[in-house]
Amino acid sequence: MEKDMKKITIVIIIVGVIIVAAGSAVGGFFGGRAYQRNQANTVRNDFLRSRGVQGFDPNAAPNLNDIPARGFGGGATGQVKSIDGNTLTITTARNETKVTLSDTTRIEKSTTGTLADLTAGQQVMVTGQRDSNGNITAVQVLILATPGSQSPAGTTP
Repeated sequence: MEKDMKKITIVIIIVGVIIVAAGSAVGGFFGGRAYQRNQANTVRNDFLRSRGVQGFDPNAAPNLNDIPARGFGGGATGQVKSIDGNTLTITTARNETKVTLSDTTRIEKSTTGTLADLTAGQQVMVTGQRDSNGNITAVQVLILATPGSQSPAGTTP
């Protein structure tokens, strides 16, 4: 009887150690994921704040799953479809977006560009504020080099 009691006690201790080890592993896994998510949010927040994204709230917890829908800070990346005065129409992976350019919009290549530097067919990255219709008032337009094309002036591919 005493021998059976010792065996039961040893089995209970072993099962307890296994349960504690499994609980620690699961807790460590989910804790690591939460830490990684926090670090990704911190890096994104710092990046957007350093770019002066309008309407950016550093205290809001961004949802990284929304980046393709919202773009970076309400911006978009796509191909210039047309230019009509100060309105740029770009085709993105999701839709066609109208971009309003103002006198304060920075248009950049490797150096500062102008509205005349934008042509249909170019790849651009637009940063700005979206309105309720999904149109963007641009703060910055970055002209991107496309594969097989000439790089923006002053850069190397």
